[in-house]
Amino acid sequence: MPIEELLDYFVEREKIPSTPVSHLHIGESGASGLYRGLHLTSVFQPLFDARSLKAKAHEALLRVHNNAGHSLSPAAAFALPATSSEVVYFDRLCRIVHALNFVRQAGSGAELFVNVSGRHLLGVSNRGHGEIFERLLHMCGLKPRQVILEVLEAKVDDISRLNEAVAAYRERGYRVAIDDFGCEHSNFDRLWRLTPDIVKLDRSLILQGTSNERARRILPKLVDIIHELGAEVVCEGIETPEQHALAIDAGADLVQGYYYARPSAKLFAQLPASIKEKTCVAA
Repeated sequence: MPIEELLDYFVEREKIPSTPVSHLHIGESGASGLYRGLHLTSVFQPLFDARSLKAKAHEALLRVHNNAGHSLSPAAAFALPATSSEVVYFDRLCRIVHALNFVRQAGSGAELFVNVSGRHLLGVSNRGHGEIFERLLHMCGLKPRQVILEVLEAKVDDISRLNEAVAAYRERGYRVAIDDFGCEHSNFDRLWRLTPDIVKLDRSLILQGTSNERARRILPKLVDIIHELGAEVVCEGIETPEQHALAIDAGADLVQGYYYARPSAKLFAQLPASIKEKTCVAA
């Protein structure tokens, strides 16, 4: 059975307990993970088509709590694994928790954005990126073409290894999104080399565009350049009608943010009428 194989993959092998216990848990309310005293669950935030405002995909976001019930940031959780193999294992565990919670709610052909740790990318060698994850996804009932892997390219210094990883993922049918483009060390040279399918603009660009005329004029040109590279553009972090209008005017393909929907354990069905009315007025 695929579920039994999934559970077996995430059994702690080093301790070899008399009764093997999986780090992956699947119950009536969904899937969760247990790792070093941390409880891992999923929430999802929709991405909307910028013109129709229909939910086109969902991004999975990690929620972490310790044994005392206190929440931790995903960054703090990902800092726990010490070795490359531990990082790869933990990253796969998180993504499979997301995949299981997504597929139990999503319709046929639904699309899921999942984040990939930069440490994970550097921990996999011989162009094996996505191979094991593909097998695990198949057990969940998802195909690589339904999954968009988000990579924070500014966090990976080795551009050759990053390029190798992106190429390997795309060869297997995954789409690749560059996350938070426009922050830190992001640059177009990396985009030209990586040729991603989707570029998610850092929310700081939208914030600057609403208060700075020069930034407002530059944003559509930035979107045009990314389109010339053959990639779709996501404006994320939208929180106001003004920011929504700016993203639409700039030519964004997809929009995402608290203005439309906050992350939730349940997949988003449709945009509330009140929000749709405000966006129509703003546009």
